Amino acid sequence: MKEEVRHEEQRKTCSFAIDARHASRFTAIRKKQRREMEFWALELARKSKGKITRAQARLEARRQRPAMWPTLDEYVERAIRLRLAEDDLSGPWEPLTTAEEEEASLSGRGIGKNYKGRGRLVVRTYDLPSSLVNELRATAVRVSEAPLEELEELGLLYNSLSYSEEEREQRDALVERVFSAARIVREALERYGPWPPDEDPAPAS
Repeated sequence: MKEEVRHEEQRKTCSFAIDARHASRFTAIRKKQRREMEFWALELARKSKGKITRAQARLEARRQRPAMWPTLDEYVERAIRLRLAEDDLSGPWEPLTTAEEEEASLSGRGIGKNYKGRGRLVVRTYDLPSSLVNELRATAVRVSEAPLEELEELGLLYNSLSYSEEEREQRDALVERVFSAARIVREALERYGPWPPDEDPAPAS
């Protein structure tokens, strides 16, 4: 019988500025998972009546983690996939060129990265499937191309105190159509994060 070889998709480590409230929720989830895993292992060892040691029970809890206690990376991955499937972001989009991919991977502030939520931002790092990271970056770039071009044509690409009220309103409307990868992640967690929807978290943008 030929043994099947499963190749796990390569993953990329990415850092995003997310809402501090979301980061706090993730911290609470991780602590709760650790308590639950420890209790589960203790119960397994107790019910075995000496047949399973505490160390063996903890190893079994670790094996059960993918099914019972998803990692934070998995929560973020799920949220991003759901957000990218929404009508305003769904593709298919033309893949990024090598130069575009390099530029999209740079950190820093720019149009579409501004945050208007009530909270503050904190940077968190996640390991995500490479294909999802590529899709996320391509979506951010392709969705933003048209409004960025219009901003440049109108001379409104960079913020300025000299703009008239009409120009500021026009610029704000166009900037709302610009998405960075981080903005998409924030919106993904806002809408699909693993917390009750009635908590009224800060709006992500």
